[in-house]
Amino acid sequence: MIWRVLTFTCAGALSKIAVILGKMQRLLLLPIIMPTLVEAEPKLPFANSDFESGDLSNWIIEGNAFDSNPFERQPDANDQRVHGTMQGDFCAHSGMHGDYRTGSLTSIAFTIDHDYLSFRIAGGVHPGTRIELLVKGEAVKDCSGIENWMLKANYFDLSEWRGQSAQIRIVDEVEAPWGYIVADDFQLTDTRPDLLAWDQHERTFTVSKEHLVFPIHNLPESVERGFRDRRDWLEVKGSPVQLLVDGKPVRHYWAKLAESKAATHWYASLSLQDFQGQEVTVRTWRSTEEGFALIQQKDKVPGEEQFHKEAFRPKFHFSQKTGFNNDPNGMVYHEGTWHYFWQHNPMKKTMGNQTWGHATSTDLLHWTQHKGALFPYTNGDHYIFSGSGTVDKLNTSGFGKNAIVLFFTNTSVGECIAYSTDGGQSFQRYEDNPIITFDKKDTSGKPFHIGRDPKVIWYAYDQNDTPLNETAAKYGGHWVMLVYDLTEGKENQSGRFYTSVDMKHWEHQSDLRGYFECMEVFELPVDGDATNKRWVVYSGDARYAVGDFDGTRFTPEHQGKHRLHYGTYYASQTFDNAPDGRKIQVGWNTSQAAPEAPYAGHHSFPHELTLHTEGNGIRMRANPIEEIKELRAKSHRVDPVELSPGSPAVLPIQSNTFDLTLEFDPGDSDQVFISIPGTHIRYKTKEQIIEHREIPLEVIDGRVRMRILIDVCLYEIAGNDGRVYVSLPRDYKLPISEIKIEAIGGNATLTQLEVHELKSVWE
Repeated sequence: MIWRVLTFTCAGALSKIAVILGKMQRLLLLPIIMPTLVEAEPKLPFANSDFESGDLSNWIIEGNAFDSNPFERQPDANDQRVHGTMQGDFCAHSGMHGDYRTGSLTSIAFTIDHDYLSFRIAGGVHPGTRIELLVKGEAVKDCSGIENWMLKANYFDLSEWRGQSAQIRIVDEVEAPWGYIVADDFQLTDTRPDLLAWDQHERTFTVSKEHLVFPIHNLPESVERGFRDRRDWLEVKGSPVQLLVDGKPVRHYWAKLAESKAATHWYASLSLQDFQGQEVTVRTWRSTEEGFALIQQKDKVPGEEQFHKEAFRPKFHFSQKTGFNNDPNGMVYHEGTWHYFWQHNPMKKTMGNQTWGHATSTDLLHWTQHKGALFPYTNGDHYIFSGSGTVDKLNTSGFGKNAIVLFFTNTSVGECIAYSTDGGQSFQRYEDNPIITFDKKDTSGKPFHIGRDPKVIWYAYDQNDTPLNETAAKYGGHWVMLVYDLTEGKENQSGRFYTSVDMKHWEHQSDLRGYFECMEVFELPVDGDATNKRWVVYSGDARYAVGDFDGTRFTPEHQGKHRLHYGTYYASQTFDNAPDGRKIQVGWNTSQAAPEAPYAGHHSFPHELTLHTEGNGIRMRANPIEEIKELRAKSHRVDPVELSPGSPAVLPIQSNTFDLTLEFDPGDSDQVFISIPGTHIRYKTKEQIIEHREIPLEVIDGRVRMRILIDVCLYEIAGNDGRVYVSLPRDYKLPISEIKIEAIGGNATLTQLEVHELKSVWE
């Protein structure tokens, strides 16, 4: 016991001596190091500005976004995106219980006695989720997150208000995705934080030209597609880009902005047509001075003179000028014009920034691309997902007779409307959106929406129908909306039918279990007989069912689902209101463009859907639209010929765009091989399949027929008069010099080979 006391006493004495010596050393060195210490060492503006007291003392709470205690680090948490970037153990977080709560934290007053206020911030880039510096109660500085889960350093320059009293306010006014803010570690310093890579740039200008162009840097495709680590999210996603009018966002995108002209691969563009003569502010985060200077007004997009002339570009399939495409949307025929909308990312070559692109045609061949139809305004609605379009001929909505009405999914908000009364030149969002939500709730009790892809059609009554109500009886029909619904989880995914008489108020009628996204419902005659019709429900995975629909409920007339489309084909849609009852479909061809291209993604060639009676029931067929004949330039034919191993039929041809019709009797061969440079089609006769992806194609009356469209970087097959429709990519780098047909493992007979070279629709 005595030894233990002595040890404690000695240790205490030694400790005190060390403290005294340390103080003496600092006093001796004070004249030399004091200036450095004062300049470089930050300080808290007030006690608990870093939240490390574990409570919210010295902060005033308003609303319910912030709990009475700050967010606490959880070292063992699986999600390290916030936890791993905190300074200390606590921070302020308005999203602990979901994105939909709102409120604020306001600090006590402090004196500005340093030039800079540094802090860490995460969360949405909404103007409504922000950190403010208050001087005399007014916000003189503000900063939002950059749509990231990780806390990132930022700062305010305080030099203008040095010596004055100030407050910090952390604000969350947003009930939407990314409607939260995280803040931490407020400190005063006289040293400007070295955060040049995160600098915000903005410029205000008067709009006088057609486009605002942005320098874009492509990441390697392997990086974009293989990205998994959320800590490097911003390296892939890029930086927020906003266009503001009167301080309010009118466009909001993410872009991988090039740091310099030398690093620019292509220029993205945003239309300025809606803002002519107005003052507009462009704002970016994480941009360099040189890169930001390249953001300019232009009447033409740099490189525009080469669009649709490139070696890698399809010549008769539609492709947007720049950016990424995926699902066709809202396709509709209106007063002699085909309107073509699609999911468009104008700022990158990958999915995101969901905007509705818009193009028109009078012949389904030659397309004119216009400004986008639907845009993201803030990061809260930056996913303007898929939907459909129709024409309100009777003005049931009150928007105007023959208005074009678009239905779209605003993610986590609901199904929404936009309409045009000027023939599609401009679209206005319905002020009371959303028109449909679901009653599922998040952890805060706020309802949220997990349905999507509304398809809206007009259901016209016949003598067997009972009208929904008096209004429907007056109009002679009602509107039907089919929505893909995930409220009950993927195991119970379904199509949900709604009805309406005014497009604004909808009533749930029935559910159709087991169907996938991007659904459609439409009616077709069987074998061309207008007195014998069936309804078809078609989903994005290219499966469909045939049956009866009474305006509220679909009843299939067979078990399971059928399939028509194969290959890189997905999320198709038909044109609504097409003349003569035609059902013309376009699908997303998921094959990608060349790495050097300023765009990515393709769509299929328009094809017409019909119903036919087959030996196994009623089935749908798809064939290229008849309008394709207008593109024929030069034709080639081969007479019927016997095919044997080593003795192929060869047709010389010097074109990479053509429409080929092929028919053969497979005989006793094992395979019939169609060889076109960049494209190889191998038909296995015993299995009766196209080998690639084992696509079924039966021998009918001893023959197999293929209609093959070749277009530079992709090809499509309509097999056996459209019983099978295939979309696939081809190697555009291999020039086509010949078409060769050969039999393998036995003999076959080529009964028809007819080729029509096709002109480009862009010339």
